[in-house]
Amino acid sequence: MIQIQKSMREAKQAMLRTFMETTIARVAKAVFAERGYQQATLEEIAQRAGMSKATIYLYYKNKDDLFLHVVEDLVETAITETAQAAEAPGTPLEKLARMVRGKMAFYEREREFFHIYLNEKHGLDFNEKHGLEVAPKDPHKRLLQDMYRQGVDRLANVLQEGMDAGVLRPMEAKRLAFFLQEMMSTVLGQRLQGKAKTSVEEDAEQLLDFFLHGALLVEALPR
Repeated sequence: MIQIQKSMREAKQAMLRTFMETTIARVAKAVFAERGYQQATLEEIAQRAGMSKATIYLYYKNKDDLFLHVVEDLVETAITETAQAAEAPGTPLEKLARMVRGKMAFYEREREFFHIYLNEKHGLDFNEKHGLEVAPKDPHKRLLQDMYRQGVDRLANVLQEGMDAGVLRPMEAKRLAFFLQEMMSTVLGQRLQGKAKTSVEEDAEQLLDFFLHGALLVEALPR
C-alpha cells in the first residue's frame, strides 16, 4: 500500500513538472519571438505565465537553459515532421513535394521565433549585417546543425529513390540534397526578413518547379 501511494505521488509530481515546464516554455517562446533573445527577461516570462521568477528557477537553470529547451522542442518537431513526410506512402516526387511544402510551412508557422535563429548557421557577421537577433552559440547551434544535417540526409534518401526509379537524372544524391536545402534556406531567410511578397504556398511550388524543371524553356534547347 505504501509503495502504491509512493508511485502515485511520484506520478503526480512528474505530471506537474511536465505541465509547468510546458507552460513556461510556451510563454517563453512567445516572449523570445516578440523581444528577441537579448531583450527577453525571465521577469516578463514569469509575469505572463502567472508565476514568480523563483518558480521558473525550479525548472530551468537560467534564460539560456530555457531558450535551449524551446529550441529543442522546435528541432524535435521539425525532424519528426520531415521524417513523416519522407516515410509516408507515395512516389519519390510526391515525398519530395511533401518535404519541401512541410518545411516551408513549419518555418512560416514559427517565423516569429525563427527570425532570431534561422540564419545562425551563416554565422555572427551575417546576423549582425542583416539586423537579425544573435542567439547563444552553443549548444543551440549544434542543435540546428543537427537538424540541418538530418534534413539533408532525408532529402538525399528521397532523391536517391527518385534516381533509382528513373524519374530523376543520376547525380550525387547528397550533393543535390544540399543544393535543395540551401535553396529552401535562402527563400525562408527572405521570408523571415519580410522581403517576400508571395505566399508560402506559392514560394514552395515555385521552388519545387525550379528545382525539378530549371529555368530554361524547353523550346530554347538546341535541337
